[in-house]
Amino acid sequence: MTFDKLVQRKMFLLIIILLMISIYFGGIQTGYNWTLGRSYDFSFWIFIVKPFLWLTFLIGYGILAILRYCTNKNLSISHLILIGLTFISDNILNSDSRLTLTLMLISAIVFLMNCIWSIRNRNSKTLIAK
Repeated sequence: MTFDKLVQRKMFLLIIILLMISIYFGGIQTGYNWTLGRSYDFSFWIFIVKPFLWLTFLIGYGILAILRYCTNKNLSISHLILIGLTFISDNILNSDSRLTLTLMLISAIVFLMNCIWSIRNRNSKTLIAK
């Protein structure tokens, strides 16, 4: 199986692999970070948004795989890179929470663009090369 077919048809499996790597190396974040005074804390939103988005990616690409729709190769590669950057910035580098939330927002937008593109081009004969 070539890399193009893997990215266009098996995004569901790639998302599962990324989830397994993220849970193995990064662990599962537990607990709350309470703030004092007027300071704002974005790390609580990562605790809520990240699992919801990853579950949405998993279900969305799973539905596309069941329906046998091809995804856009460039959007899929950029989505995988964004998910990897989100994992690196959150779990490995422990960077600023705003950076992680921004990467997750961009990742969600790329995911929606990829799903819309897949649904619009589902009957294209050039994509379905068996």
